[in-house]
Amino acid sequence: MKIKSFRGFGISAIVVLTIAMPVGASAQSILDKIKQRGYVSCGASQGVPGLSRPDERGAWTGFDVETCRAVAVAVFADKEKARFVPLNAAQRLPALQTGEIDVLSRTTTWTFSRDLAVRFVATNLFDSDAAMVRKAFKAETFNDLNTATVCLQGGGSLLEKALDEAVEVFKIKVNRVYFDSTVQARDAYFSGRCDAYMTDGLAAVGQRSNARDPDQHQIISSGLTLEGLGVAIPRGDDRWFDIVRYAVNVLIWAEEKGITSKNVDEIARTTGSAEVKKVLGLEPGWSRNLGLDDKWAYNIIKQIGNYAEVWDRNLGKDSPLKAERGRNRLFKDGGLHFPIPMN
Repeated sequence: MKIKSFRGFGISAIVVLTIAMPVGASAQSILDKIKQRGYVSCGASQGVPGLSRPDERGAWTGFDVETCRAVAVAVFADKEKARFVPLNAAQRLPALQTGEIDVLSRTTTWTFSRDLAVRFVATNLFDSDAAMVRKAFKAETFNDLNTATVCLQGGGSLLEKALDEAVEVFKIKVNRVYFDSTVQARDAYFSGRCDAYMTDGLAAVGQRSNARDPDQHQIISSGLTLEGLGVAIPRGDDRWFDIVRYAVNVLIWAEEKGITSKNVDEIARTTGSAEVKKVLGLEPGWSRNLGLDDKWAYNIIKQIGNYAEVWDRNLGKDSPLKAERGRNRLFKDGGLHFPIPMN
């Protein structure tokens, strides 16, 4: 198996690329290009259950996938007008900068340096770093990973920094093995190459489902990190920024308002709220500044659902992963998510 580190491709190179190729210099907007092309190009992972991966028929599924499908619905009123490009950590930001993809919705932590290279528009998941370990290794905490060999993805990931912090705080020593992609790192762990596999917490839960016997593996969190995983676009296009930001926001807004894919039609007919009626497309012209049809938000809720529906379907109670929602609950329910008001 090929083992390679992408650490040489740093954020500084990405920033230079941004300066050399400003999106705003183009006479044609991203929205115009997408409408001409006929679909939204979305950056995805190389295969993480629950987040983004193709099924046996080649159809992409997962939480991040549905986030990007919501953008396609806003533009085309059709969730199938999204195509997905599998990318590893080193490829994801350059692919956004060069126009290979229009939206990056792929377990990417929002940081200062990255936000200077691309433009983060929303946080769709809160997560922390974790390690998957065989139960036979008898590790209950990160302290027990002393002398362990750890498989992880290199190249633009924050996992190295997180592991550095864990090593310092818990005063342990680990042997690191870097791979081009998280899938390669996972497969190396499953084959016995490493004692542990380190990745984002939700990704670890998803990857455990790929194990021959998932019950033989456990997830250990360091408890040291909390990261906002963001949706990003190329810099320099304010309208596209607004479209993607509010397409994601509508998922959270709908949950807070108690609007689901099943009751959205009834609420549109009966609610007395001016804000709800407007967002559901009953106020002509309210989306003119976005260049979208007035029913764009209604279409997202009808075709994709609200945030809770997307979570439950891909990561939560209705999925094989059964992941705890935790910090990804709404603020009113003890979590960190809250919608931008749509008034």
